[in-house]
Amino acid sequence: MENYLNNTNEFELDDLRQQINALKEKVDKQGRLNEELVKKTIQGKMRGLHHTLFWYCLILGLFIPFMIWNFSQSGMSWPFIIFTLLIFLASFTAEYFINRMNISHMADDLVETARKLRQMKKNRRKQLTIGFCAIAFWIPWYFYEIYRTSQPQIGETGMKSFLVLVLISMVIGGGIGLAIGLHYYHKLQRTNDEMIDQINEFVGEH
Repeated sequence: MENYLNNTNEFELDDLRQQINALKEKVDKQGRLNEELVKKTIQGKMRGLHHTLFWYCLILGLFIPFMIWNFSQSGMSWPFIIFTLLIFLASFTAEYFINRMNISHMADDLVETARKLRQMKKNRRKQLTIGFCAIAFWIPWYFYEIYRTSQPQIGETGMKSFLVLVLISMVIGGGIGLAIGLHYYHKLQRTNDEMIDQINEFVGEH
């Protein structure tokens, strides 16, 4: 009778071990599936971010030659034209170095990826601040170039009305450009936030 009870208990323990092992395998498998899903989602968002950057830089890059040609035809000074060109080149360079990340390996270490994404956001804020400072210097210089090149043709009499018209055009054009730029900036920052939140949520569960 005692042997029978021992055999029964051993059988029940063995069955319990099998159930525990099966449950553990299921949990591990589910964890791996969740990790793969998080990695694929992050990589997909990063591809979308790079896609947005590509079209932004392409459109802006196509606009630069026309703008430089227009400035030179208007008789604006080459120091001003070169400064304008340097602003755009600095912007392109910053976009590349701030947002570069190897998509195929970015999800190998999720904690490190989250750190890089936070740094990316911080660098993008610095870029925006520096960009505003450069534009604040560029606008009065542009206004002066308009005055200098237009005054001989228009004369002092009609210059005041012309400058008011230029100022209104700058405000409208600058407002539209600012709205587009801030929309682009917030879209990139929001994408970063979504990726960071997904990583933090997944890491917090493990």
